[in-house]
Amino acid sequence: MSAASSPIPPAAPAPAAPDAAPRARSMRGLVLLAIGSALALCGMALLAVIIVGTATLQTEALARIANRTVTYRAEFGFVERKLSGLSALIGGPGILLLTAMCFLIPGYLRRRGTMHGLPTSGLCGGSVLAIYRPLALWAHGLWSLVPLAAWALLILVPLRSMAGGGWPAGLRDENSTAVWLALGFYGAVASGLFAVIVTSLIKKAYFLAWLRRHPDTQVDERKGAFWRWVCFTWRFDLWLAGFGGALIGVCWIGLEFDGQQFVVAASLTGLVLLLGGIAVSLNYWRAGRPLGAAISNA
Repeated sequence: MSAASSPIPPAAPAPAAPDAAPRARSMRGLVLLAIGSALALCGMALLAVIIVGTATLQTEALARIANRTVTYRAEFGFVERKLSGLSALIGGPGILLLTAMCFLIPGYLRRRGTMHGLPTSGLCGGSVLAIYRPLALWAHGLWSLVPLAAWALLILVPLRSMAGGGWPAGLRDENSTAVWLALGFYGAVASGLFAVIVTSLIKKAYFLAWLRRHPDTQVDERKGAFWRWVCFTWRFDLWLAGFGGALIGVCWIGLEFDGQQFVVAASLTGLVLLLGGIAVSLNYWRAGRPLGAAISNA
């Protein structure tokens, strides 16, 4: 199996497309990327506004927001749940960022590759197979600096400032709780994303090195079903690393609130999850799938 080969062909032979088809697909991808980028910027701007606002609001106004509840239906609409107004407010940027991801991912795939529908069978719903050009290792590494910088701004800088008596030290208890709730939640998201990107980079580098050592390996579809399910279909290695990175990234807040035991327990748990995710990712070669391929199941 070579690095350029793909053992996952499209579900059906694609008809010959005119020269304009790739350009049209690329333009659609560019539009999706532009929309996703705009939503991501709006989400980050809204987060900054919320952090500044919750730090400066009067106690009475903050209490009114916290005491209000937002009702929504979960578990496929069968269960009615309530969310505090403060939690709903802090979750607003997350909704924008999640929506941005829904545009950024297909935009990226359309710009750098193709997407194919897969036939359904039995209880399996519709699926989409994407074949795309993977990022170079150096570009992959550079992208990891973006969530790392976000984590530093959300967690490291406020902690260092607070240790020296600067902001957010001196805030009233209610304001401090609201500010750290926002900083901690999105700081955990940033550190989790950093762990995912770094684990994916290790996975890619190890897999490419394995291909260089075994250039003539043939793919046997009868083998590796378990690892295809773990590493390719559901990417459990990245989920493990993401949860571990989130715990490691956010636990340091406990140092400012006399939570040393929490810091130790959370950091050790996060480290175990992160190392477990990396260990699983090193077995991607067993899945019999190339880099630059992804599948969605419905």
